[in-house]
Amino acid sequence: MSSQTGKWREEQVLIICPGSHTTLAQLGCNELTPPVNRFPTRMFKDEESDDWRPYRTYKRKKEGAQGDDDQWEYVEDTDSVEGAVYPIQAGRIANMDAFLAFLEHVHSQLTTTYHNTPIMLMASPQWTRPDHEAVARYIFEKTKTPALCLLHSGVATQYGLKWPNMTVVDVGFEKVDVTCIYDGRVVSHKDVGPTEGRSGGEVFTRRLMALLEQQGFDHEMAEQLKKSSICEVLPYAPERPEFMELPAETGGPVAAVVAPASEGPKIVEPVRSLGDDEAGTNGEGKEPDDDGVLDVANIVVSGQTREFLAKKEKEKAEKAKVGRKGKDKEAADAAAAKAVRLPNSKRLRNLFHYEELVTEDVPVVQAPKENGTTSEVAMAGAAAEGSAGTGTGDATKTEPAAEQQPQPFTDAQPAVPAQTPTERVTRRVRRDIEVGLERFQFAERKEIDRIVTAIYRAVQEIEDMYMRPGCWENIVFVGNGARIRGLRDNILQTLQARHLVSPSSATMFTSELPSNMGTPSGTGSQTPTSSFAGAPHQLPTTSSVNPLLQAATTAASLGVGPPTVANVAGSNAGDAAGGGAGGTSHHFHSQTPTHIRLAPLPAYLTEWTKHGFEDAMFLGAQVAARLAFCIHNLDAQGLEAQRLMSLSRVDYNELGPKGVRSHSMLG
Repeated sequence: MSSQTGKWREEQVLIICPGSHTTLAQLGCNELTPPVNRFPTRMFKDEESDDWRPYRTYKRKKEGAQGDDDQWEYVEDTDSVEGAVYPIQAGRIANMDAFLAFLEHVHSQLTTTYHNTPIMLMASPQWTRPDHEAVARYIFEKTKTPALCLLHSGVATQYGLKWPNMTVVDVGFEKVDVTCIYDGRVVSHKDVGPTEGRSGGEVFTRRLMALLEQQGFDHEMAEQLKKSSICEVLPYAPERPEFMELPAETGGPVAAVVAPASEGPKIVEPVRSLGDDEAGTNGEGKEPDDDGVLDVANIVVSGQTREFLAKKEKEKAEKAKVGRKGKDKEAADAAAAKAVRLPNSKRLRNLFHYEELVTEDVPVVQAPKENGTTSEVAMAGAAAEGSAGTGTGDATKTEPAAEQQPQPFTDAQPAVPAQTPTERVTRRVRRDIEVGLERFQFAERKEIDRIVTAIYRAVQEIEDMYMRPGCWENIVFVGNGARIRGLRDNILQTLQARHLVSPSSATMFTSELPSNMGTPSGTGSQTPTSSFAGAPHQLPTTSSVNPLLQAATTAASLGVGPPTVANVAGSNAGDAAGGGAGGTSHHFHSQTPTHIRLAPLPAYLTEWTKHGFEDAMFLGAQVAARLAFCIHNLDAQGLEAQRLMSLSRVDYNELGPKGVRSHSMLG
């Protein structure tokens, strides 16, 4: 069982994470950075050769072609989507031939050698076993790779976020995958896909397009609006008919005007020029200030002390009047500025900056050439000037003008419109569009409920109850669809409002009758008789808390694990049900979640913290690639585990494509 694992450098590994709309790829895993390359997951069928091409290719007539055989040329349009075939739809491989051609295109774009580049390929949960085998056969026979590792997308997310127990909610282009992972293996999976109608981010885009159809929104405009900062999902409000609190018609501006000035940021008044003040001028007529030093001797000698004081009092009153006007204007400006600073969720309308790429053919501007007609005209003009220089002054002024003017006009004019080359230029055009409440109403409650139901069923269908608390307490959202503002918070709030049972309200474990009360006797007496000798109406325990309630509320926080064989064998039926010491320490009694929260994200990766962890599966693929291909000096047990993580060429020659079932990381 020889193998080639553990003999590659980190910069040699090729990582490919295909998606329904975008594929992430990178050569090398030496630095855990966000994905460098993003390929659109589409291919184009060549009508003439029946081959697959990565870009749309069409024929166009050459400029200035003379013969019939050499007048057409093939042009690749990298931005066009006309005739595109998307091999992956809702996570499933819909066109295997196109997908395999796409993998070869990505491999050829990022690698230069075929024999020394192991491949880490992320697989969707919807891929079937025949899909895995077809992909393995094509990669080993076409790309000549030395090793291949198929990695489950949920397991990849777990490798990226380091938590052993978690629930991964992958909001993709047209699907939503919910994968529950416990101790590194997949224990449950649910998806919201084509069986129940389209799901994922495309549903929100189409809803936006339908709401803004009257304003002329197309699919590209709706997609940009969904990704913008003004489009968000408002918090869950169960008491509202729309299950969200939409901004009122006049709620935002009025609240901003009547709010005290201390609530908002401080408005700094700009420096005002003295020339704008009514009390003085910037020129020579400026009077001294009241707070300055006055020449009292001159005032007393002049005999106009009373008139001078009256003038100063008048100027002081005018200054106070101007100050009150300035303060009123400043307060009005502050209120207006505060109204502008309202959050997006409180605004009735907001501006959407739409950027459009416009491609057009423009004429190419060419520099004048010093040949042909231009040179002959220059030479003729120089000869005319030389011959006229021997004559009179009038002849020098008139003869060259008469000879030079007709020649450039007659020779150059017919050639310009006939021989003007063109080139395709793409420019970016920006438009500002005002959008109303449609930017909040795109998130339909029906679609969010489908995602919430899938999460609840995925966790609650785990057979072993002790696995459920770890999955409820570490929920993570990945995928480009999870980038919608407020979506994950709304889903979490809905889960907590509908399915969360707090420990303080878990009274289902207490009985209506005290546990020391016996059943009524058969003598006809209505008073039940006690079944043991002790104080009435007291639980038979040293604590005042019901042991079942205490076990149910503390099992998750204590991190109880699965029951061992020894404990189960050494305990009776009452211990297994929670009555004995062994059963209480190993079983989780509650079948409903008592804690639902998001998984804490790592903070030691600065670039990923800025980028966001929606692409956490790519981060996990980098970590898994290091473990599967690049770790050396392992013991015998570690080498065997590493050998089973990937399928090498030696094992492929021995086991065939079916070897990918056992030599992989598919959960």
